[in-house]
Amino acid sequence: MYSNKNWYSHIIVYLWIAIGVSSIVTLINLNFSQLDPQTFLLERFLLPLLLEITIILILKHLIRIHNNVTPYYIVLGTLTIVSILMMVHYPVIFIMLPLFFMPVLISIFFIDQRLIHFTFILTLTVFIIMKFLFPPLTVMTAIEFTTFLAILTCTYLLARELTKRFSGVYSDMVLSVEKEKELLYRNIYMEKLTKMDLATNLYNHKTFHEYLEELVTQCKSQPFDLSLGLMDLDLFKGINDRQGHCNGDVVISTAATIILDNLEANDFAARYGGEEFAVIFTEKSPDACLEILEKIRRDLETAVFETMPEEVVTMSIGFTPFTPLMSKTDLFEAADASLYAAKENGRNQIQCAS
Repeated sequence: MYSNKNWYSHIIVYLWIAIGVSSIVTLINLNFSQLDPQTFLLERFLLPLLLEITIILILKHLIRIHNNVTPYYIVLGTLTIVSILMMVHYPVIFIMLPLFFMPVLISIFFIDQRLIHFTFILTLTVFIIMKFLFPPLTVMTAIEFTTFLAILTCTYLLARELTKRFSGVYSDMVLSVEKEKELLYRNIYMEKLTKMDLATNLYNHKTFHEYLEELVTQCKSQPFDLSLGLMDLDLFKGINDRQGHCNGDVVISTAATIILDNLEANDFAARYGGEEFAVIFTEKSPDACLEILEKIRRDLETAVFETMPEEVVTMSIGFTPFTPLMSKTDLFEAADASLYAAKENGRNQIQCAS
């Protein structure tokens, strides 16, 4: 998408082209002019060229400043250059009259109704002044004068309608993009609802099993390190009974945060259900996985809860690495059996599958 400065630069290029063509034509006409060459070059070539270059340099400076009235400066500068070209090429002034449409056409670029009104009124005023004060135009008949005014007015009306049309199309495009973005966000949110546990920002039970199944399938065809850890908060029902379900939710949320804080990008954490969590490790040795799980266990055990500072929360963890002969069910059941063993052996510990 073009910014305003891009459009400004394009318009400046068009003005340079107009000046260049005009200068070439002027030099060609030197051979056909009745003026002496020195007067012709000074009055018809050098002075107009210096004025035009000065105007463009001023416009380039104004564009660098860039404020809300810059388009008005560009229209004013363009109309000034058009007036100079009309005076320079007065022998063929009736051929040059269409140049008066140029400022109106340029104003369309900015899709601004007020700018188009301003441009039309300014162009009309300059043309009427030149009609009565610039001798080559004074010879225009009433029919020629009114016909040109009618054409200029039609150009203005067309520019105004084009601007309205562009504004409408642009508004429709913006509305369409906003609707597409809203639909995209809604789809992302719905996808998150189907995959995530919103209370903990962990993946849910269904997504856990889908992902574990996919990893086991991949690991069988292209072996890599894969391990599973299952976690269960110890005596969580007692926490709910003593501290209330609101504090129980805080414990669940804190445990999930601790788990996420200790995992790396390739690890996968899910809330398996209630106070149960699962972590899938990839590309890590069993020892590295156990270090992470032990860190999670310690961090939870030492966590202090503002609303229940005396409460100590612990978790039991079952862990098993994947072996080539295992199915997804075998892997899960082995980790689940290890978790059960951790519970049976006194809780607040990690047990590995034998």
